[in-house]
Amino acid sequence: MRLRKLNTIQKIRWVESIAILGFLITALITPKLWLNTKDFPVIPLFENIPIPAAPYDCIIAISFFILLLLQLFRPRQFLGLFIILFYTYLCFIDQNRLQPYYYQSILTLLAVNLFPKKGNSRVVLHAIALLFFATYFWSGVQKLNEIFYEQWMGALLKHFSFVPFELLEMFTYLVPYLELLMGVFLLFNRTRKFSLIAIVGMHSIITIMLFYLGYGYNVVPWNLQNIASVLVLFWSLKTKSGWEIFTDQLEYRKFIIIIFTIFLPISNFFGGYDHLLSFSFFTSKLKYYYVIINDKDLEENLPEHIKKYLRPHNGQSILYPNEWAGEVNKVLFYPQDRAIHYLENYLHTFSDKEDKSKLTTLIVYNQ
Repeated sequence: MRLRKLNTIQKIRWVESIAILGFLITALITPKLWLNTKDFPVIPLFENIPIPAAPYDCIIAISFFILLLLQLFRPRQFLGLFIILFYTYLCFIDQNRLQPYYYQSILTLLAVNLFPKKGNSRVVLHAIALLFFATYFWSGVQKLNEIFYEQWMGALLKHFSFVPFELLEMFTYLVPYLELLMGVFLLFNRTRKFSLIAIVGMHSIITIMLFYLGYGYNVVPWNLQNIASVLVLFWSLKTKSGWEIFTDQLEYRKFIIIIFTIFLPISNFFGGYDHLLSFSFFTSKLKYYYVIINDKDLEENLPEHIKKYLRPHNGQSILYPNEWAGEVNKVLFYPQDRAIHYLENYLHTFSDKEDKSKLTTLIVYNQ
């Protein structure tokens, strides 16, 4: 079926199906992320939340994925909303499940299933469109900082040293503006297809580069998911004005979507919301740490499955949570300070000393 022949209801159904498929495929790549009993600790959002152990964690995870499959083949509004609540519960247990590809899929399900079905297909379509506008617009805005320019330029010089320096420098400074314009151009009939071509090109290049570099395969489905979703959603879309997706049928359900796509990302600039959940992708704002083990007794007491990730550094041992989480969960460690402090305290539990303040030191290595 050609894209221009899809009606509004078909577009909504396709985009929801693509979101669920993207979620499930990525989950197959990261199976241990959904278990609570593994060689990497879960990072709960709340200190005293009950954490189901084996075999109940496995049963809960399987149940969640069965519900996603049911929604894929027999979509129901109540089931879609229940899946959103189920995912929220799983993230309360382990914040590492708040990866942007999973979060985007869940927001898509929220936009699809939040509204009554009869007579609301247009507003549902606009709610999903808001999500993709926010994805590219905020990702570009978040890159408008000097550290991003330094890191991006360094990466380009490392992998593309054969390209003239001036061209790499110009491209580096254009990247944030190009990306935010991708989001803005999705709003207008005259520029929508230009934006789609740019988005498809960007995700295609990212996918090729991931295979070329030999890592980050877990985000390949996300890139393909976004290519398919924007083409289905926007290719034949016609709007009365550039602001229609914001203002059409503006009531409390639409306002919920606007909160997640506009207000919460704005609050990130004031420390009010997480970076990854504010569409801050591949920017210098994500802080990644390594942990210096200062105490020899603590180092000796660590379990073998942790010791194997210790690395020598200036006469001390250091631990990279990204390496550890990447090996076990197949995703990077969730880059918020509260998460790394929880992990540090978890490491401290392997020491018998009462004063634990000097056992370890946290160092940000990517800024």
